[in-house]
Parts: sequence; structure tokens; C-alpha cells
Amino acid sequence: MASKRRGPARRAKKVKGFAVREADLRQTPLPMPTGHIELHTLFSHEDIAVDIFNDDGSYDSDALEELNHALRCKRTDAEKPIDPRLFVLLSHVYDHFQKPLQVVSGYRNQRRETSFHFKGSASDIRIQGVNPKKIRDFAATLDTGGMGIGWYPRAQFVHIDVRPLPSYRWIDGARPNPNSPDKRPPKGWKRKKLQS
Repeated sequence: MASKRRGPARRAKKVKGFAVREADLRQTPLPMPTGHIELHTLFSHEDIAVDIFNDDGSYDSDALEELNHALRCKRTDAEKPIDPRLFVLLSHVYDHFQKPLQVVSGYRNQRRETSFHFKGSASDIRIQGVNPKKIRDFAATLDTGGMGIGWYPRAQFVHIDVRPLPSYRWIDGARPNPNSPDKRPPKGWKRKKLQS
């Protein structure tokens, strides 16, 4: 009698996702948030509080630079300009919950270049004392089109990104694996860093 094969080939898929129907998106324009964001980065233990807007409603470039630095790659310290639309969403989340957002991950200098983390338009967040499902559900009310929202129940965080249409939702029940090959820095990054 042949034994049943076990291992990765036999495991059930842990990610369940779907594209969001246009009818399920927010139908009214989002109001402007206050622009205030308070963050605590879990990887560098930095606290930051900024207002992303100037008095005339334009973006405050100094605040954006400070946020770009806070959301830098936790493995390589590399920075990339983050899409300001992500900060607008994060300001809405801050306004709603009135608690600092804990940043699990922002920009990732990684091998998988299709990731919205690599593109500088995604952040994984938690809020102390708030169930991640509540964060996910509130974030979904902000989606007028072009958002990705993922819930990671084992790791207890919510992924929020801005992206081209369609919007997308998923639940990833896999065990956290920060060392997966696609999240590792690009090959040769240390060599390039040392030569500069």
C-alpha cells in the first residue's frame, strides 16, 4: 500500500481572495482626512506624528519625507518615495480609531518586484487594542476603487495598498514567514551598497 504524500504539495491553499465588484465599492467621494498620522514602527521602534497637508491642502513635502523614512525597508534600510494616496488612507484610519498605527511593514526592497510593498504603495498595520477585523472593515469603507486590503489573522495585521483597478480583498491564513524567498532583498544588494 502506497503511503500518502505529505508536505507542501498536499497543503491546502491558505490565501482566499477576490476582486471587488464595482457595486460593492464606496459610491460617494471620500472627504478629506485631517491629514494627521501617528505611527509607531515595530521594526525600528520609532514614533512619528505628522500632518501630511499644508494649510492650502497641498502635500507637506517634509512630512512625506519623514513618512518615507519611517516606512523604509526593515531589512536593507533602503527608502523609496511612498505613494501619497496611501498616506491619505492611513490618515483616515488614524482619524477613525484615534490611536497610533503600528507599522509592521512598509516599503520592501525585495526580489518580487510585483509586490505593492516593492512599488511603495502598501503598508501592513496594527492598532494596539483594536481587532484587525475592525481595521479591515473600516478600510473597506474607504475604497472608491483601486485598493487592496488583506487580513492576516495569524500575524494579526491588515495590509492596505493603493493599486490599479480592480480593488482586491484577501485573507491569508498562512503562518508568517518573513524570510520567504520573494521577500528577501534583491541579489547583490549588499555588494552594491558597499560599493557606493
